[in-house]
Amino acid sequence: MKADISDENTCAGKPIKAAMSSYSADFLRGCKKFAELASSTDNQQEIRIFNSSSIINAACFLEARINEEISIGVLCFGFEPDSSESKEWSTIQNLQKKLTVQEKWDLVSLRTNGMLWDKSREPFQAFEIILSLRNELVHFKGDFLGKDEAPNRKIAGLMKSLGVSSSASWIEDDCSSWVTDLLNSKELSAWVNKSISNFEKSYHDLRNPKT
Repeated sequence: MKADISDENTCAGKPIKAAMSSYSADFLRGCKKFAELASSTDNQQEIRIFNSSSIINAACFLEARINEEISIGVLCFGFEPDSSESKEWSTIQNLQKKLTVQEKWDLVSLRTNGMLWDKSREPFQAFEIILSLRNELVHFKGDFLGKDEAPNRKIAGLMKSLGVSSSASWIEDDCSSWVTDLLNSKELSAWVNKSISNFEKSYHDLRNPKT
């Protein structure tokens, strides 16, 4: 039996057939929550867990936010399937799984006349570091590195700015890696949360810059 179409289950007089969750907001809140948890404990293993979770949530937030924007773009212009704008948004969606976050950002910015990705300026620069951290943790290689030696320049720069260094004597079994040193720092998740929050606050202006 067909469901009755009434004012309660329609949108602009048309049946509601699908819905989307703005899940990126949960990633953003998760990042803040893990930063708060890291600051409230002195257990180093817990601090490392909370810092790692904050990094992953921050990286997931931006990709999810862009993907949501793409879906909205396809929906908004889907009423004119033959228009060039509709085809452009559909093309982006079809390529979605093959694109990096930066590539997705630029393709959407071309549709909104927004700012293109610029890794030399904020908030893009901070996200490049967050993404680098996420990749190093998720695809952890287990490399042997020297005292205060980071896997790349971005992470080395972050460790320096946060004042992170090895407190080990490096005699016999007393040594540490960059992963332990950095993830033991309560300042890490605080920096991650501040950086991704600043990105979220400037998101609209980056997509719709004032002329």
